[in-house]
Amino acid sequence: MAHVAAPVMSLAQHIFTLEPDKDAARLSFYQYLINVCEPNELVTADLINQFYFRALSFGHWQSNKVSLFRETESLLQHFQNSNGSSLDLEGLVRQRDLQIIATENLSDLEIVVRNNLEKTVTPGERIRVLRDGETRVISIALQVDQSVKVTTYPRAMILNHGTLSPIPSAMTLFYTPDLRLMPSVSQQIEVGPHASARFRSGPQGLVGLFVRGYTFQKYGLIEGGGLNRYPLLFYPLKRLEQFFIDRGTDPMYVDLIATAEQTIDLLAHSPTGENIRLAQAALERGRLALEHIFPDDSFVRLLINKLEKSLALLQVPSHSPQVQPTHEQTHRARDGALDAEPEGLDLLKDESWPEIRNLPV
Repeated sequence: MAHVAAPVMSLAQHIFTLEPDKDAARLSFYQYLINVCEPNELVTADLINQFYFRALSFGHWQSNKVSLFRETESLLQHFQNSNGSSLDLEGLVRQRDLQIIATENLSDLEIVVRNNLEKTVTPGERIRVLRDGETRVISIALQVDQSVKVTTYPRAMILNHGTLSPIPSAMTLFYTPDLRLMPSVSQQIEVGPHASARFRSGPQGLVGLFVRGYTFQKYGLIEGGGLNRYPLLFYPLKRLEQFFIDRGTDPMYVDLIATAEQTIDLLAHSPTGENIRLAQAALERGRLALEHIFPDDSFVRLLINKLEKSLALLQVPSHSPQVQPTHEQTHRARDGALDAEPEGLDLLKDESWPEIRNLPV
């Protein structure tokens, strides 16, 4: 039987008829197809392998690997039988091929990532591998055309025939030679311990969605406009950029420093109510930047300390008043609740949602 090329949405629609909420692995595969894949992608061995690799970055599927593979293979076979067709799945990985090793020491993963990348580096390409504290490993690749590719890796490795390799990661951002997000290219980034964003930049701004949990549940939409509209995306992306963008040329960093210095000067010479409110806002913004983007920046820390002391001398609380959510934010929060996991499956019991939500940028 000749192989056929089936679009992702065709397979997803077929799985939908099989009640995906009745099985965790079935639900994961279905929601991966509709929330992580591009609608015009074709079902190939590489696409299925990417699903396996992405799923196995979660502790749940590392512990339930057999059921993940068994259900996925069953769904693929059922789809082919129902359509009387044969997919080209040559090169599809099998459960026995993937022994997952959890990484306790991040330096071991760093070495494995570096060794793996050095085997595939092309002439003229430059690779840098580093750790973001004790949380993750990052690779930064400067391409021959001076474009940049940034990838983060899950804290686990594959042991196959005695060889260790990192779990292939789709968490990659692509930048132009002038360090802007590459337009019209699918970008993916981890935005929390068990959450990610998939988006593109285009004429209408950023478009995409947020996905969370080992079932790849859609949590929210990215519906146009600039990066500063989406704090949940803004802070993780800016944190990654600190590893390869000169802070002296980063508009956000320059503005952060200038605003903090200006408000310190205003408090010293004209501590009016309006200037105090500006200082409180600058302080809150600086604290968020220090915690989520520039944790090692001594100058930002120094300015924050100065702002805190200046407000303390005026006997003013060093925080701005609580901002009530807008009608639009409340509406979106309600819509997000409608996308909750189906009852009867405790699918997110160990997967906390990141705390960064509607924060100022």
